[in-house]
Amino acid sequence: MPKVKIKRQSTIVDMTAMTDVSFLLLTFFILTAKFRPAQPVIIDMPSSESEKIVPENLLVISVDKEGLVYYTIDNPKVRVATLQQLIQRYGDNYPVLKTLTDKQIANFANVQMWGNDIAMLPQILNKEPDEVNASGTFKGVPIDSANNQLRDWIQAGRWADQIDRQETGADRPDVRVAIKGDKTSSIKTIQDVIKILTAEPVNIHTFNLITTLEGSTSASKEVEVGADPAKTE
Repeated sequence: MPKVKIKRQSTIVDMTAMTDVSFLLLTFFILTAKFRPAQPVIIDMPSSESEKIVPENLLVISVDKEGLVYYTIDNPKVRVATLQQLIQRYGDNYPVLKTLTDKQIANFANVQMWGNDIAMLPQILNKEPDEVNASGTFKGVPIDSANNQLRDWIQAGRWADQIDRQETGADRPDVRVAIKGDKTSSIKTIQDVIKILTAEPVNIHTFNLITTLEGSTSASKEVEVGADPAKTE
């Protein structure tokens, strides 16, 4: 008995709906994507085999290859609150702080990295955001014993973080301090930063060192320094 041959029929799949969905998804990702902002200062971090991921809610102190020091808080709201705390608590030490307008204070949210004398705040905050964060704008936060502005920025940032947690009811740990140094940074500058962290009134003896994990991923190593900063190596 001969086999019954089944007539072959072409299968037509309508891809219109799938194409529409693909373009909708593509449009969504394009509109919601946030590009990484240009870094005002390039820090070429040393490599490390540490597998500990950089923690969130960081207060970062960066040291570039020239030995200049920079101060960063990621959260724009906490950034503005930091400047407000600086004005409230250190306004008598830095009279220029009391001259800042509300608009200038609000503009501090656009300052991704601060690295200058406090006296330069009015001039910097009158610029457009792209000019504020342009390479070459900052000359380093003073850290010498006669003009230790880094210590005051750190304290203001910690107070601002506490206020933000109280206002938002966020269940998270205190802001974490980290040092990010260029691989060619002066060891003396790093030591000076550590002495500022461990001395009164800051009194921080546990912090993170940010490096580049083999494979270019940011990693960190937790460091604990004894109470005597003079013994720090």
